[in-house]
Amino acid sequence: MGVIIRQSIQNTVISYVGIVLGFVSTILLYPNILSTDQYGLTRVLISLSIICAQFAHLGVKNIVIRYFPYFQHSAQSRGNLLTLILLVPLGGFLLFITVYLLLQGQFITYYDDQSALFASYYLYLVPLVFAILFFEVLNNYVRALQDSVTGSFVNEVLMRALIILLLVIHHFDLISFTGFMIGFVLTYGIQPFYLLAYLYRRGELNITFPKLDRNTKLLKGMGVYGAYSLLGGLATLLVGNIDIIMLGAMIDLNSTAVYAIAFYVGSVIAVPQRSIIKIASPVLAGLIKEKKYEEIDRLYKRTSLNQIIAGTLLYVGIWANMHNLMDLLPAEYQGAKWIIIVVGAAKLFNMATGINGSIIMNSKYYRFDLYTNIMLIILTIATNYIFIQLHGMLGAAMATALSIFIYNFVKFVFVWITFSMQPFRWNALAVLLTAAACLGLSFQIPYLYNFVLDLLVRSFVITFLFTGVILLFNLSDDVENLLRQGCQKIFHFITG
Repeated sequence: MGVIIRQSIQNTVISYVGIVLGFVSTILLYPNILSTDQYGLTRVLISLSIICAQFAHLGVKNIVIRYFPYFQHSAQSRGNLLTLILLVPLGGFLLFITVYLLLQGQFITYYDDQSALFASYYLYLVPLVFAILFFEVLNNYVRALQDSVTGSFVNEVLMRALIILLLVIHHFDLISFTGFMIGFVLTYGIQPFYLLAYLYRRGELNITFPKLDRNTKLLKGMGVYGAYSLLGGLATLLVGNIDIIMLGAMIDLNSTAVYAIAFYVGSVIAVPQRSIIKIASPVLAGLIKEKKYEEIDRLYKRTSLNQIIAGTLLYVGIWANMHNLMDLLPAEYQGAKWIIIVVGAAKLFNMATGINGSIIMNSKYYRFDLYTNIMLIILTIATNYIFIQLHGMLGAAMATALSIFIYNFVKFVFVWITFSMQPFRWNALAVLLTAAACLGLSFQIPYLYNFVLDLLVRSFVITFLFTGVILLFNLSDDVENLLRQGCQKIFHFITG
């Protein structure tokens, strides 16, 4: 658990630095520098790139974490795996280019009526897919080496800092919007090459070509697993991106921009989950391989409780300060409030179910993930198509929330029945009740007529009461230990 706690803390720090940078770019700069259709274009391109990259890696991204324990014993063996995970996605990328260029007319027509700006920049999708594809594959390899921090830094901090720089340069008319878009694509392109340089410095960039006949059985198992996990990963990505893609086509890029900002704020709640999953998944793969089910159960419960604590605190904090957030955005973004609340609730439930998806994917029952993900794909597309027509942006949020709830509930029940494990304990209910009480009390605090003062006072009251109850009733040993260690470090820093 030591490496999980340590890197979870490091990832959380990096993630919150990224949140600050993301707040600057997404809330302060994007809405005030780019027009809504220009910002909507960037979101549509990224969402399309993420989904296309999921197809292009042909399941390899998920193979890395699951099968790395079988290759970790020597540098040559790890080199064999690295070569495989680079060559297969390269073939998938070439296949994507062929299909995309053949179908470019259909892509442009799909967006032409409501989002005409897409037609001018549709080719930018190709380098974006390349960058996202190989960053995801290489990042999973680095994670398998039990380093989840480097990829987080590149994605959460470095990239967002460069985006802020581009926005500022564009704001002062030093580059045109086309120049901004070129820089935008290049920023994503930096990520995979950064990881390649990192692997080289670490001595892990060993490209070797294995003799396939020696590992026929293992490779066959990897191929089957990759095929199943391909659709599994696609379903997860669809939930986070299909709403933006469909909004751009069914409504317009302006609505896409408003929804993207609301979705970003709602997704802030899931930051602790990403930090924990990044390092917990490789550790979990090892525990399942060694059949240490008692340790898996403890990990399942602890990660769930810690994610509930962190997620509810953020959710309550965002909801209580919603009026302050809306004051920062231009008038055309004011419809984002209820989208944030709905998306945030969905993310919170996803966090509460813990690492159920990782348990399934790293076990012999990984095929079950395929069936649930096919269900999720159908459900996500159908609900978005219906709800967007009925309720526009809010309908997209409702569709996403409903899809996430059903998907995670099915996996939760499967893990409970199959492994006799479920993540909830009585203290999870106590945390939720405490969060609800803190939110209710925050509504009783009058507006303090100053944005900064109101934000600080309201956030301090919520954090103080929420944390105080957790410590008073000893609801989480991890939170108590984390606060104790933090206080000790601060004390040592002050006393020298």
